[in-house]
Amino acid sequence: MTKGTDAKARLATLVLQCERDHAAIASVRDEADALAAKVGGDLELRWRIAVVRACMSDPPDGDAVRELYGELVDRYRDQPEQLAALRALGDDIRRMEADGTLPSTLVARSDRRPRR
Repeated sequence: MTKGTDAKARLATLVLQCERDHAAIASVRDEADALAAKVGGDLELRWRIAVVRACMSDPPDGDAVRELYGELVDRYRDQPEQLAALRALGDDIRRMEADGTLPSTLVARSDRRPRR
């Protein structure tokens, strides 16, 4: 196995584990973040979504979920397939805000591109 294949296999294992148990993210976050940046692609997106979902289940503050979600939208802005995957996550966030499970916040991001 090559080093890249090892990284992809390790990240795949961590993603599966953490998608099933969001609490496990805390103990592997640094390692998985580094692997996700190295591996990229759909596996990176799945990892980043798992991180947001973990934050949704136990938000450290009122802005954390929206901030993480906004960073994902900015990162994948020019990738329609990935943005489509993020829509379901955004729908879940809005539903939880509407029912009071998550605080409703607006996060202003200064580095956004102008609308066309």
